[in-house]
Amino acid sequence: MATNIQQFSVVDAAKDMFRITTVYLVLSFAVSVEAGELVPTVSHRFTGPGVEEVPDLQRHVLPLLGRLGCNSRECHGSFQGRGGFRLSLFGYDFAADHASLTKDGEGRVNLDDPAASLILRKPTLGEDHEGGERFKPDSWEHHLLHRWIEGGAIGTRPDGAEFVKLQVEPQEIVFATPGETAVLTAIAHWSDGTREDVTDLCRFRSNDESLAAINGAGVVTALARGDTHVVAFYDNGVTPVAVLTPVSDSTGKNFPPTPTPTKIDELVVQKLSKAGIIPADVCTDAEFLRRVSLDVTGTLPTPKEITTFLADESVDKRAAKIEELLNRPTYSAWWATRLGDLLGNSEQNLPVGGEQGVRRQKSEQWYDWLRRRVEQNVGYDEIVEGVVLGRGRAAGQSVGDYFAEMSAYFRSEEGADFAARETVPYFWTRGRFTPPQPLRFSYAFLGIRLECAQCHKHPYDQWTKDDYEGFQAFFDGVGNSYGDRRGAEEMKKTLGLTADQDSSGYKKLFVDLAASGKVVPWQEVTVSSLEKRLENARRSQQKTGGRVFTPKLLGGEEVTAGGSEDCRAPLMDWLRQPDNPYFARAMVNRTWAHFFGVGIVDPPDDMNLANPPSNEPLLNYLAEQFVAHDFDLKWLCREITTSRTYQLSWKPNATNERDERNFSRALVRRLPAEVVYDAIVHATATETDMQSLHTDVQTVRSRAIGVSSGYDNRDSAYVTKLFGKPAREGICDCERSNEPSLLQTIYLRNDTEVLKLLDRKESWLQQVAQSQEDVAADDWIRAAYLRTFSRPPSDPKLVGARQHLEQVDDARTGRRDLLWALLNSKEFLLNH
Repeated sequence: MATNIQQFSVVDAAKDMFRITTVYLVLSFAVSVEAGELVPTVSHRFTGPGVEEVPDLQRHVLPLLGRLGCNSRECHGSFQGRGGFRLSLFGYDFAADHASLTKDGEGRVNLDDPAASLILRKPTLGEDHEGGERFKPDSWEHHLLHRWIEGGAIGTRPDGAEFVKLQVEPQEIVFATPGETAVLTAIAHWSDGTREDVTDLCRFRSNDESLAAINGAGVVTALARGDTHVVAFYDNGVTPVAVLTPVSDSTGKNFPPTPTPTKIDELVVQKLSKAGIIPADVCTDAEFLRRVSLDVTGTLPTPKEITTFLADESVDKRAAKIEELLNRPTYSAWWATRLGDLLGNSEQNLPVGGEQGVRRQKSEQWYDWLRRRVEQNVGYDEIVEGVVLGRGRAAGQSVGDYFAEMSAYFRSEEGADFAARETVPYFWTRGRFTPPQPLRFSYAFLGIRLECAQCHKHPYDQWTKDDYEGFQAFFDGVGNSYGDRRGAEEMKKTLGLTADQDSSGYKKLFVDLAASGKVVPWQEVTVSSLEKRLENARRSQQKTGGRVFTPKLLGGEEVTAGGSEDCRAPLMDWLRQPDNPYFARAMVNRTWAHFFGVGIVDPPDDMNLANPPSNEPLLNYLAEQFVAHDFDLKWLCREITTSRTYQLSWKPNATNERDERNFSRALVRRLPAEVVYDAIVHATATETDMQSLHTDVQTVRSRAIGVSSGYDNRDSAYVTKLFGKPAREGICDCERSNEPSLLQTIYLRNDTEVLKLLDRKESWLQQVAQSQEDVAADDWIRAAYLRTFSRPPSDPKLVGARQHLEQVDDARTGRRDLLWALLNSKEFLLNH
């Protein structure tokens, strides 16, 4: 951890000898504790006056102020402070806090008369205090702060030990019934070998206050049956503790025998048996086929596929179907779209200027680049490398050749294949109003939210402002330009590109010239080496007096020499390391969330220390194996979908009806926006068109799950937006919404788009009406159910539908009514 260093403050010469004596006492206390010996908690050491020990600012004073809420956002930790007094939020700027506390005339410390210090009088209501009473006079908190002031109110020492970790015991609490309690003990470990009980200095939080409560003394109380975590915060340590109260008596030896054919099943059942949650039965073949088809390919199965699968009696048919789906063009189309969500592939976010006119083409190029690699099953790390190290010109390529290459991509020119490029630059050329690069990078590839750390210590994670600045330093050497600026300007002049770059005239001229075969100038990603970036930063420091931040990996080491001309190369090397704690876990967790509707860490893009996995052994296993299998996305999808856990029914039992975090049953999920639109098209299409929606590469590419997901002005634009398609403008998985709304219901019931799909010339209804063969009512009803619900109708439903067809005068109208009703049912919109 990078520690802020503060020299001993000096008030006047008269106090120097006293302070030297105080330092001696502090050091004497430290050396009197043998390495490994546990220092008792401060509430025992400062029970009364006359204690020789002098508290430490970092170890004791600032954590106590944090526990009391003094440096919270609602109090002195706010940006403007309170009552003319400001502390760093959550107390991690030791130097600034010390200066604020001891500032002459405006601080809260009175060295001449410690008892008169406002830091003692206001929290005890000796003087008016808007924050109310925080501790009692003569309490251990009062004695601790008084002794620190009496000892000279010393700041952090230059040679002081650094905080290493926060250990909390027990690491897991299993209660028998609600109402039981347990006490936590928090131990801080320091680099000098010191171990101290800091329970009384920790902040505590329950992740679910309906299940477990925790007070300031670390006492945990079970409130209801279920499982959650309580979290302890001290210095830069964030340590969660699992808390579980079984929901039934079916635990341990009482847990019913449950098959565990895969490692996933074994790890899930281990948790379920501890929680007393009995998993659901395995789903039916029809439910499995619909579920896995939608999840893997974003596409409903065809009626013929369903009947063939249901009739198949082979024991391995589910595994065989998974393998078949993973090799369909719909798989690569849908997962390229999912990766596009992650990376922010949206035409609205691509560059401004003359290139505005080709934003859609750029979005398509980016999509095709991703789809090609998903189709070829390129390792996820290699896909990310092509994005992270994306740039314009290849090594040794001239500016003119680069402009010619890029121009060729925007017209139908033989051999111009953008998807064949080694890298794609568009992650780095997004519009200027998008989030900063460190935020987008950490979100996309690490599942980490760094927004808070731009300004202050993250409230529930380890990241500080210094961590953010160090990480930001990797990106300072990345920019955009038009290559050799002089050559680009001469080319613009030759082509007549003299209009303002933001004008519509420039945009139209640029697009027309590119389409006509002219070579036009294109923006490119420019990068520098880490050494050059640091050199430029030092020059800037000499002029401005600012601070130079050395590039530092999140939770890792500083990087002063990358050994590459690309400042991003050390980042890519770090992502690939087998022990990287974020990269593989983030992708595994997001993939799991895609298949189950909830992540092992949830939300999936918030992998902070205070938001631990619901099943850490499961996440560890999948991440380790993902790396061991060379980041193979198909392996990951196969490993998840072949598990019994994935194939459980959605129908709950008495023990799992409220479980949404332990994967004891399938969660009913609304179809993603693009899948909704494609499902309507699929259900109403002719048999020939339906087949092409599965197998024809170009047809699949143009579907809502395909390239059209990257931009908005398509036939599917309104409905996909209505059903929650992400705009890809921010940095949050929450951009995609699967929440129902009234407008969605109105759309399905009477929107002209749905009515057109039902009545179009190439629709299934028209095909049946124009067929020369008589179609039996029962056969048509079964086909309609297979097209929409992916299952045959039950006998009562079959009878009811047949009666409706018999009662209407026109068979076409009756069939249209029934198909419309099926499209408007909940079962059609849900993945179950």
